[in-house]
Amino acid sequence: MEEQQLREIIREELIAHDERIKAETITIRVNDQTKATMLEIMKNMKWGAPGEN
Repeated sequence: MEEQQLREIIREELIAHDERIKAETITIRVNDQTKATMLEIMKNMKWGAPGEN
């Protein structure tokens, strides 16, 4: 393989890696937001909270 082909392969791999990292970051953020939302819902429902019965 010539150097230009190797450079292109490495470039494509770096772009693919970057896209995977972005997707993982989005997944983590969505998971964190989902957890926060569920906790807020549970607080609002006051499951087992005293004084709500």
